[in-house]
Amino acid sequence: MVPGSIIRALVSSFLLVLAFPRPDLGMLSLIALVPLLAGIEGEPKVRAFLTGWVSGFFWFFISLNWLAETLAEFGGVPFPLNQLVIGLMSLILALHPALFALIVSAAGPVNRWSVLLYPSTWVALEFARSWVPVPFPWLLLGSAFWKYPLVASLFALGGVYGVSFVVVAINTSIYRTVFFLVKRNLRAAVGWGGFTAVLTGGLVLVSLFPGGENVGGQITVGVVQGNYVQEVKWEESYRDEVISTYIDLTRQAVSEGAELVVWPETAMPFYFQVEPELADRLRDLARDEGVHLVFGSPAFDIIGQELVLYNRAYYLSPTGREERYDKVRLVPFGEYVPFKRLLPFVNKIVPGAGEFTAGRWTVPFETPVRSGVLICYEVSIPSLSRREVADGADIILNITNDAWFGRSWGPYQHLAMASLRAAENGVPVVRAANTGISAIVDRKGKQIKRIELFEKGYIVAEVQTRTEPTFYTRWGNLIVYLSVIVILFTVFWKLAKRFQTKY
Repeated sequence: MVPGSIIRALVSSFLLVLAFPRPDLGMLSLIALVPLLAGIEGEPKVRAFLTGWVSGFFWFFISLNWLAETLAEFGGVPFPLNQLVIGLMSLILALHPALFALIVSAAGPVNRWSVLLYPSTWVALEFARSWVPVPFPWLLLGSAFWKYPLVASLFALGGVYGVSFVVVAINTSIYRTVFFLVKRNLRAAVGWGGFTAVLTGGLVLVSLFPGGENVGGQITVGVVQGNYVQEVKWEESYRDEVISTYIDLTRQAVSEGAELVVWPETAMPFYFQVEPELADRLRDLARDEGVHLVFGSPAFDIIGQELVLYNRAYYLSPTGREERYDKVRLVPFGEYVPFKRLLPFVNKIVPGAGEFTAGRWTVPFETPVRSGVLICYEVSIPSLSRREVADGADIILNITNDAWFGRSWGPYQHLAMASLRAAENGVPVVRAANTGISAIVDRKGKQIKRIELFEKGYIVAEVQTRTEPTFYTRWGNLIVYLSVIVILFTVFWKLAKRFQTKY
């Protein structure tokens, strides 16, 4: 790599860092890849790969460095060892932009087809990064636009990967416009600039798409944030205070009209299933206040002679009906250790009595409107919220415990993904976090109310549900499949040309 390529790669890195929370300058994502494209233009494949790897490494290393606080405080991994862990993680995640750069280099000079090929390549690799080697769909390019109402309809059409596709297409077109301006080829620059305008104009037209106007009903929801840090939450001396705090704040929320009240993940520091005196306090609250209550509490089962732990959400109705949901997607290295046989020396970051076990998928809770539940990390996986809505959920309840993240960028990045799930599926998302950020998000992804980090309190708001699923809910990640088709077509076309040249 030559110094110029490295500098361009680093410029892309820092633009990408600024595009996501907490800097949260999402519009920068429209130009963030331009320096990277300039850095790999005309470079040999190996150099292009390394340029993309460098760019991706610094992007992820800086944006995910909030994990250092979690690793140090709860995992016992001090500085500088936690930086080494984050560095290794970033090197793996950076394979995505590295492979993107390699494929762009192999495809040859930028042309009109590149406006399809480059976004298709990015999206296919981004989707792969969301699942391999473990599911971690963090910092997807389209999610930089989580707070822009203009893009809400595009999320409802193509999901976060669809927005990523459009963002890369605009980056490609802008790069080519700048390239020809530098080369003083005014005619070509005007052509590519016009194409950029058409792409941007198309984005505006999509924003006028009337999808999501079918209102199915409305419900007044409440969220309680107890704000108990991990160090004291599980101390027995605090148990009564924690329970009383949530009960008192819930009564205040009900007095303001809340029909459904949501508490965070593991809000209750006891085993609801085997401690009847404490459990009855919650049952009495639901019955006496006439409120539908959803909350988190740890759970267990005995299978054979083995103790199995679950991260569980409970639903209590005023009439005494009870339902439960066990988390199906666990946090890698938090609630379980992936590839444990290959990595016997790796311990979980989150302390606990043992590894959690994934639950089985269940239907939405039968609250006043059907409620799909996602626990913590699950809200980052687009397919899970889509499945909840496809199964009949009118609203998504996201209970979480971001206390592990402290005052870092982590809670802000997590909240942004919860807002995207609302925009994608056209349903409200109610997010209850132990220490924040708790929020009520409308069906277009706009935050109505929120409780900031490390504040105790409650919020109440009326939200609207919908009757018709969005295009994304119906068809899912169609843009990913189309992207794979574009890539395969390009490969076969290039092979055919090479065959014709040879013979």
